[in-house]
Amino acid sequence: MTKIPCEIARDLFPSYIDGLTSKVSNEVLEEHLRTCEACREALDAMREEDPGQTESAEDPSGLSASGTSVPERKEIDFLRKNRRRNRKILFGSAAGALVLALLLIAANLFAVGRGGDTSWAAMNLSVEGQTLSFDAVPTDSASAIAGLHYEEKDGTVTVSARSVLASPLHPGSLHDSYQAEEEIREVRIGDRIIWSQGATVSDLAAELFTLRHDYAGDMPANDHLAQALSMPAYLGAFTNELETEQEPYGWRILLEQEVPAATLPQKERDMDAFGSVLVGLTGNLDHVTFVYSAEGTETERTVTAADATALLGEDIKNCMQDVRTLDNLIRRTGLALYALSGTKGELREESMIRIRNLSDTEILSYEAAYYKDGELCSSGGGMNADGTSSQTGEMIGVPVSPMEFGGSWEQGQLLEIEFAFERPDHTEFTVPERIRMSPETGKWYDLTLTGSAEEGYMIIR
Repeated sequence: MTKIPCEIARDLFPSYIDGLTSKVSNEVLEEHLRTCEACREALDAMREEDPGQTESAEDPSGLSASGTSVPERKEIDFLRKNRRRNRKILFGSAAGALVLALLLIAANLFAVGRGGDTSWAAMNLSVEGQTLSFDAVPTDSASAIAGLHYEEKDGTVTVSARSVLASPLHPGSLHDSYQAEEEIREVRIGDRIIWSQGATVSDLAAELFTLRHDYAGDMPANDHLAQALSMPAYLGAFTNELETEQEPYGWRILLEQEVPAATLPQKERDMDAFGSVLVGLTGNLDHVTFVYSAEGTETERTVTAADATALLGEDIKNCMQDVRTLDNLIRRTGLALYALSGTKGELREESMIRIRNLSDTEILSYEAAYYKDGELCSSGGGMNADGTSSQTGEMIGVPVSPMEFGGSWEQGQLLEIEFAFERPDHTEFTVPERIRMSPETGKWYDLTLTGSAEEGYMIIR
């Protein structure tokens, strides 16, 4: 083992006591202490709590009150002071590191943010030749768009955002424009097509288009489509059977709950709408059969590719290739007016419709008229508690309570909601088409208000 002089050993004492020396230094120092009584006493003296800053009294013999010689005592005092200085440096460094870390975290949250974000909406989007302009609106009110990134290839412009927490530096939305190298044919946010062939694409069509797949036997992919269409909310629980042993391939959907006679016409329209989209977005799927019980009788209702083609007015499989064709199918089936299946919230005795205002106007208040089985059954309304208007890009909350409909609603029961809105100048406008939803207590349902005074307003999912 390497031996070290007393001077080096005592230089190491402050760091050794604070646990800052390495394993090798500890071994060498402890070997020295086993054979050096003077250093052991000096180390013990350093470990004692310092009673004050004054030197110990000396006696005529040259020894301190503790029996330690004056030179040794001075060396111990020096080492103690050195230890205190090291502690101050250590604590100061730790505090400085903590402050620096907090500053870096704050800078990342409020200034640098997260790049490649695609969870936002493009509002007031316009494309003219090679020029793209729009407002990027965060879907989370606590977030803000700090910057946008563009990639261009073969006339397709793909946009992603750098998002941060909202602050005076970046308060929320961001208006931006982009000059492309060639004429713009398509605009995307991530893998979602939001503009194509001269028009914007609905959120539902954009989402469903990303879920199209080639094989009817791919049940996980089939399920993703069914969930995106909110089929369980409108049809109730169901199980699946695949007919894929031989062509033509089929998908059987077995509803678990009996369909009440009063809602059967609407349920059949729902089946036709869902079946058409499923056939249109699954490459080799020829037909979808719904099996259900009504008035005690088991019944089957089948939607074939030929049926869906007749409804669309062109080959239903074109939906696999063209998002505008899919958007046209969604409008023809009426699915554009179905509210999204809700996410679980903190509500206990009501549901909540959240409308994101992506129109060209602020909203002071709203009125909602509720229809059940085609008959007006209730109405309601509201505004912000502080009397302020909901700005473009903000959410409007519309509560829906079972108490308004006799105290309860049945699973899968359909409500139709007609909305009217008041602007800050007290002018009003009504959305002409009713939104359809099958509410579930304790859930939130998200819709979007779009349009302008010149072109008209609409609510879409």
